Amino acid sequence: MADTHPLQSIVSLDAPTYNNTTPVVALAGVNLTMWDVVKVALSGRFNLGLYGERGMGKSQLLADVRALFGNNAGYVLGRNDLDIKALFRQMDFGPLHAAREHGGVVSQAELTTVTANIYRPLTVVEEINRCAEVVQNQLLNVFEGFIELDGVEYALGGGERATFRDIDGAEWKQNVLYSIGVWSANYGNGGYTGTVSMDKAFLERSHLILDVDNFTPQPKDLDHILLGSGAEVRLKKQEKPEDKTKLFFDAFTFLKQKSYKPDPAEFGEELLLFRYLIHGLDYIPCANADNSKRKMKAVWPSKAEEDNIGTSDNEKLQYRLIFPASVRSAMTMMSFARALREYTKAAKPEASPTVMESLIASFKLIGAYSGMIDNPQRVREDFVGNPYRAAGKIADIIQDRLIASQDLREALIHYQSKQENVPSRILDECKADYACFRE
Repeated sequence: MADTHPLQSIVSLDAPTYNNTTPVVALAGVNLTMWDVVKVALSGRFNLGLYGERGMGKSQLLADVRALFGNNAGYVLGRNDLDIKALFRQMDFGPLHAAREHGGVVSQAELTTVTANIYRPLTVVEEINRCAEVVQNQLLNVFEGFIELDGVEYALGGGERATFRDIDGAEWKQNVLYSIGVWSANYGNGGYTGTVSMDKAFLERSHLILDVDNFTPQPKDLDHILLGSGAEVRLKKQEKPEDKTKLFFDAFTFLKQKSYKPDPAEFGEELLLFRYLIHGLDYIPCANADNSKRKMKAVWPSKAEEDNIGTSDNEKLQYRLIFPASVRSAMTMMSFARALREYTKAAKPEASPTVMESLIASFKLIGAYSGMIDNPQRVREDFVGNPYRAAGKIADIIQDRLIASQDLREALIHYQSKQENVPSRILDECKADYACFRE
């Protein structure tokens, strides 16, 4: 009997109420729905944002996520007077009473104690764009996994000691912490009162943002939703949800081990594709900018448009529509791609998703709202204003470029794996956007 995949129990977790069978992404012949992708994010400890119109299921999806943790979550509804630290701190007047009775000085730190929210693995913020950006900023540390109270940093969520091994076989123990943040937001286009813009620094901490309007439930899903409503139009919460935190903690620990000791057949490919996201996508044929979009600064992409850079339609889109990934964004995409592969293999054991397939799927989901699609006019004119359509097209272009470099990448991986010098005839092929493969 084959060993059970560590994510198999997570794959089998059904949404308590949320019903949507629309495929969000496909990998190795396996269609993944919104609920699947949410569970992938939770397994990899990726902060998650849900974006879209009112009444399309964001709140119910959030409620179902909370149920996975036994409702053991810190929860807030967005408002401008929100004090995030108040969730984790309460007053303790015992030291003050003792000081009055017996004399002495009491510090501010002695007057406060942490609440149970410190140990909760999930923080949910609903309608976060009803908070001013200065309030959103209070969540930065929370979405990084800690809170600072009176000069002391506290790690959020639970933790366990786990044993890890690296690629050379070295072994060590590490305390693995699991905490995650999930938020929802309505569109801030003036159609709703009380909405404000999203803070860019906070968005960077949101590893995956899903626009639910792009994945509307299927007609058959609507039948189930109406028939199962019981005449209730209010949010449905589970009365006695089971806490599945341990499943997600174990899944994250498994994925963490995979990052320390990757599959040897995938590792070389991951290294080269990671380079391509950061340096390959930076390439633009503009000698005055050292062929770098980053060095063009504020004149990109307008300069690329004005000078009509690129010979084919695909080249023009690659040079004008997509900004290179930051190291953080590229790490997120690569890690999410790995989580997608493992979830897919757990869902269908005979599936064999490749590194490139999973990266393209990851890019289609993350790239749309990652800040990399940075030409609003072209998105509006060429893709009816839809970032997912733009990300899908760019993903196809990236895939074509990577397929065209397959022989080159395989040759580089071959020589590097044997720790041999790469022949100059192969290095000479590493030019333009492939130059990142050279060094």
